[in-house]
Amino acid sequence: MLKTFSIERQLPHGVADLYLDEAARKTQLETRLHETFAQWNYTQVIPPTFEYYEALAAEASPQVREEIYRFPDRDGRMLALRADPTIPIARLVSTKLHEHPLPLRFFYIANVFRHEEPKASLRREFTQAGVELIGAGTPQADAEVIALAVSALRAIGLPEFRLRLGAMDLLNALLTPLALSEAQREHVKSALERKNEGALHDALRQIPMTDEMHRALAALPSLAGAAGILDRAAHECAVNANAQRAVERLRAIWQILDALGAADAVTLDLGMVRGMAYYTGTVFEGFARGIGFAILSGGRYDNLLAHFGRAWPACGFAIGVERALAALKLQGGDNISLAPNIVAELSHSRALAERVAQARAQGKRVEWYLQSSLREQITTYARARGAQRVWFADGSAEELT
Repeated sequence: MLKTFSIERQLPHGVADLYLDEAARKTQLETRLHETFAQWNYTQVIPPTFEYYEALAAEASPQVREEIYRFPDRDGRMLALRADPTIPIARLVSTKLHEHPLPLRFFYIANVFRHEEPKASLRREFTQAGVELIGAGTPQADAEVIALAVSALRAIGLPEFRLRLGAMDLLNALLTPLALSEAQREHVKSALERKNEGALHDALRQIPMTDEMHRALAALPSLAGAAGILDRAAHECAVNANAQRAVERLRAIWQILDALGAADAVTLDLGMVRGMAYYTGTVFEGFARGIGFAILSGGRYDNLLAHFGRAWPACGFAIGVERALAALKLQGGDNISLAPNIVAELSHSRALAERVAQARAQGKRVEWYLQSSLREQITTYARARGAQRVWFADGSAEELT
């Protein structure tokens, strides 16, 4: 006897079927991103769905490492599903493209798998679309990637969004001379991440440092806004040469963003901290009205490729496709119709077949009517499908309103 299962339990936690409007919206968004990335002369790369666990886990954050789906192959080696496209691309570039001229520009649109705790809002399989600019460590490279992130969100039709831009190199320039323990460093970063000035002052008081350094670190949460905060940062935070370089680099990036028409979508936030292990310089996140979490994240990761034998600078970003779709829906920017433009009566008429082929070549959606019926029945069907007009086998047509 066949066992029966309730429909809602046929899929594991964290995965979903996409169909009809949902599938069409996702495809449309991905197509727009594909076109935008290509217009900036980024070429597509398609990393494998799974590879060796040690390669994927090497530079992942502890949290992502815990969320990787892993399983042994028949030879006993541990494999893992892709949890972050950046690391496979770093491996690819380091091992197979090391003789290509730099910089390399790649984009990807790929499914990602993470064993996150089951919650209504979390998926364990989701799609990321992003870019990697490899082999360029200049402020111009950072500005290009950030401007492309702005251009991508504009291209998908998202009306209201902002990018927050920070600098991990500034924070590292302030923390490195203090020779902190890992616990002390995480305490400071946690307070910064929560914008908790009280907790930050408590953490700083427990660390031996000069008053100047204390003031510099304590100022970070309040250094958020437009370009004017960079003057404050230069005055309050540039307490050593590395910190000064980090502030001036951020100033150069901002000036280029302004020239590219992207600065109006960006807010500086020098207290911003990213959790991923491989970010070394600029970091940024994109937020949309109505969504309480980032729909885009990125930054500079100059140390990642060295793990694979190539000490090349790199930066990039990833857009959470499902999150972007949710933002579009909330902001009313995801209009799409699956209705055919035309319903045509399928018959032995070569003239009508050629007419349909021509309409499809012009981008029209044409659906064949597959039954032998009266004219009124065909028209009723076309109206129900939302078509704008009907073409009949005898060569006549009817406009529907």
